[in-house]
Parts: sequence; structure tokens; C-alpha cells
Amino acid sequence: MAGLRGVFKRFSSECETSDQHREEDLQTNYYKSSLDKVFTEVRKYYSSPQYTITSESKEHGEIMVQKTSRPSMFIIATIVSVRPLHTAVDIKASSDQTIVGGAYPRLKQEILSCYKALGQQLRKADR
Repeated sequence: MAGLRGVFKRFSSECETSDQHREEDLQTNYYKSSLDKVFTEVRKYYSSPQYTITSESKEHGEIMVQKTSRPSMFIIATIVSVRPLHTAVDIKASSDQTIVGGAYPRLKQEILSCYKALGQQLRKADR
């Protein structure tokens, strides 16, 4: 049954992080920094030519991004201040394109590359 679930997941059109995610690398990342600093770093990451920021709201802690290069994706980054100088980042990526071999691995890689870039700019924190 687990093998069948893996096949279906591979062809899933969305991937997101959460606190209790089964895959450890897709669990919410926390940073020892203010909400403003983390929000700025996430915005800076998605300011490259392959992305278009379609909407952002610092009040709600959300940045919505359209990835314009292949495969195209819609990404929502949610930035939440858990307590002073302790900020969480969750990312959801989805694609409406059919990708040979499945979309899930590409979506997951997109999320992990953002987390990696943020990890180089910000200090990680425990939950």
C-alpha cells in the first residue's frame, strides 16, 4: 500500500510544508530573526527574473509568486512571527502543467531550494 501511495504522490500537482509533515525536509522552517527581516529575505529570493510576485501582504505574512520558467508554478510563502525573533516560513507550490515523471519532485525541489537560500541568509531556530 505504501508503494502505491508513493506512485500517486509523485504525480500530485501540489506540495506544501507543515509542522507535522511526514517528510522531515518538508517540515516548517524556523529562523531566529524578526518577521520583517524574514519577509524581506523571502521577497528578495523571489525577486529573480524567473519569478513574478503577483501579490504580497506583510500584514497577513503572505507572498504569492508565479514561476514563469518551465515548469510554471504558483507558490505561496507564508511568514509568521511565532514569538519575538522567532519566525516560521511555510511554502506551498502547485502546478497545473503535466510533467513527465510527475510534478511532485519538481515542486518539492522548488521548496527546498528556497529553504536552502534562506538558510544561507538567516540563522535557523528550533521549533
